[in-house]
Amino acid sequence: MTLKTLLFAAMLFPLGAFADSQLSAEAWIPTPPPMAMSHAAYVTLHNTEAVPRVLIGVSSDTYAMSHLHETKEVSGMSTMSMLHQIEIPAGETLTMQPGGLHIMLMSPKQPVAEGDSVMLTLSFANGETLTVDAMVKARDYGS
Repeated sequence: MTLKTLLFAAMLFPLGAFADSQLSAEAWIPTPPPMAMSHAAYVTLHNTEAVPRVLIGVSSDTYAMSHLHETKEVSGMSTMSMLHQIEIPAGETLTMQPGGLHIMLMSPKQPVAEGDSVMLTLSFANGETLTVDAMVKARDYGS
């Protein structure tokens, strides 16, 4: 395969989409405070397949560790717990968002600032992976 053919194929199948699957994702990371040792990432996964998909892990070369997490409110207190998997039902969209499902990124290997992008590799129970480019952007905290 020539370089020209590879570049053409890359344009047809952009990063974040499977060529043989119908799963796509968008991701973002809120700008972290200076010196923060953990950051959150949020991903929206679109599963247009006829079967559920099960997200079992995430990794990034920018961080020492990454985990699937969920924040819940229990008796008026916010609690966070690690998850071993998250199912994306057939034909549905899963949206991770502040105060709910998210990816916990631990021990950044370098500073991350607004405008940067971080590659996240999502791992699924069927053995497939999906690499997404998470943009670091200001979080809208409202007024």
